[in-house]
Amino acid sequence: MVELTNDEKRILAAISFCSEEIESGNLCDADIKLLEEMREVKKYLGEKYPSYTFEITGCDPKAGTIRDYNEWYYKALEVERDSAFIATSKEIGDKYEIKDDFYGEIIKNEALKQLKEILSKQEIPIIKIEISFWECLGNEYKEDISAKEVLNGKILAGNDIKIFLDDTKIVDKNYQKTIKQVENALKNEGICGEVYIVVIKDFEADPVKDRLFSDSFSLDH
Repeated sequence: MVELTNDEKRILAAISFCSEEIESGNLCDADIKLLEEMREVKKYLGEKYPSYTFEITGCDPKAGTIRDYNEWYYKALEVERDSAFIATSKEIGDKYEIKDDFYGEIIKNEALKQLKEILSKQEIPIIKIEISFWECLGNEYKEDISAKEVLNGKILAGNDIKIFLDDTKIVDKNYQKTIKQVENALKNEGICGEVYIVVIKDFEADPVKDRLFSDSFSLDH
């Protein structure tokens, strides 16, 4: 018999066909393995980011997919966010290789600050900047991860940058000229990643309905 918390029962019941056994703690081998992995993921997150408290909220098992890892959904109690964060867990021998996306939350504000400073020097009419990261990173990068090293590609995180510009402050409506100005400004500072530019009608406009122009480019090392 295995003792489980209510959250562990709920998560296992959502991905297993053995709901009665889960409730009683009489787990099958597959569910014991998932429980062990779930606890390892939670332990990993807590040790990697000791300033935060984490809860596992769900799992998308690799079974039936082309993935060789399970995806675990989790939240940090100190962070207000609608969608869950994701950690990946791959079994290697008798251990788990775990990676996560929470570092993006750690560096987001500093990364946005650095990008705004770069573009403001060139008087780019920024409305807002958004940044996300495609890659999950492992235990080698902890709470002290450098936003600058991520932006400059020293840490490969799959930077995805969206920049929204105010058309009322763009004098030359040859938008490609403005796009090139943005590209050169970022390139000169060594920024890496996929960059998507959207020009919208004005500061209060809807970024979807009032989109006047959009383009994208890649910045590599």
